[in-house]
Amino acid sequence: MWTGMFQTMKKSLIAMSVGLFSMIGAQVLAAETAAAQRPQAQKAPEMAVQVPAKTIDWKEFHSSVGRCRVSFPSAPEHVSQRLTTPEIGYDLKYDAYISSLDKKTVFMLLVAQYPDYVDQTYAQMSLEAFLNGILTYNPENQLIFADLLLVNGNEALDFFIRAGGVYFKGRAIMVKNSLYLMAMECDVKLYDEQNYNKFVESFKLVIPEVKTK
Repeated sequence: MWTGMFQTMKKSLIAMSVGLFSMIGAQVLAAETAAAQRPQAQKAPEMAVQVPAKTIDWKEFHSSVGRCRVSFPSAPEHVSQRLTTPEIGYDLKYDAYISSLDKKTVFMLLVAQYPDYVDQTYAQMSLEAFLNGILTYNPENQLIFADLLLVNGNEALDFFIRAGGVYFKGRAIMVKNSLYLMAMECDVKLYDEQNYNKFVESFKLVIPEVKTK
């Protein structure tokens, strides 16, 4: 199952990069325009059904690349790749960590590194461009909700998407020029909000220790 989510993220990252480059180059970022272009949630044909959580032995995982930690239900698979984006003239590097709870439930942490000029100034625009990339990648993707918020002072976006019989729920956070994405993909019938909350709330940035003489 995770291969579908992984491919969606790759396309979304590229779409976000191209969108950012175009908007930054044009210097058009009026608040009214951003609000008008924000994806509008549509009523879902069927709401999530909670499934009682089973006992899971969550393990804390540390990412030295992303300088963060998060808990997974199983040892994650690590994928690192550099995407070439000739449209904007730079390569996008990302690392993804994928962990399976069962055959139909997958958790993922993705850390993407953007150029230095993509900083907190463009955080909201970056997150909206990322979500637009997800929605346009697959015509079946239906937005249930999307909310902008602050997580420890950083711009973030919570979203919930349905594509056929699959739910895709996640939180994306922009910290300077880095995008952190925590997401869960699962069968609609196996949706468990407690597991999702456990995963997302376990995410923490790791502040490097300052060595003193």
